[in-house]
Amino acid sequence: MNLKIIKKTENQAIIEFVGEGHTILNLLRTELLADERVLMATYDTKFPIMDNPVFRLTTSGVDPIVVLREATGRIIGQCEEFSRQYAEAVK
Repeated sequence: MNLKIIKKTENQAIIEFVGEGHTILNLLRTELLADERVLMATYDTKFPIMDNPVFRLTTSGVDPIVVLREATGRIIGQCEEFSRQYAEAVK
């Protein structure tokens, strides 16, 4: 996954996700919105097949890149837990 930071301030980040679609960005948006430090987390794409989505993240009192990194860590943990439980279930 390639990311391009378009704009970054102390409480806002605008990031282009190169080659990604709704699946990963909707998951990321949902996880970020569960964080009380997040004021806004959204993304848009002008034309889904040809344009890269642009993600907008606004936080309160914390670096948005730190919040994004923590959210991705939680998602990875959830995926690992699901994988473990699935492997046990299909033994």
